Amino acid sequence: MQLVVARIGRAHGIKGEVTVEVRTDEPEVRLGPGAVLATDPPGTGR
Repeated sequence: MQLVVARIGRAHGIKGEVTVEVRTDEPEVRLGPGAVLATDPPGTGR
C-alpha cells in the first residue's frame, strides 16, 4: 500500500532549501529520523 505523506516543493534560497506540505496526521512518525520514503517517479529524490 502506498500513501501520500507530504509534497516537496521547489528549491529556493542559496542552500536549496525546500518547502514541505505535510499531508499526514502523524508527521513525527512518518517523517521522523530513519524513515524511508519511496518517490514517484522512483528516480526522483536522490
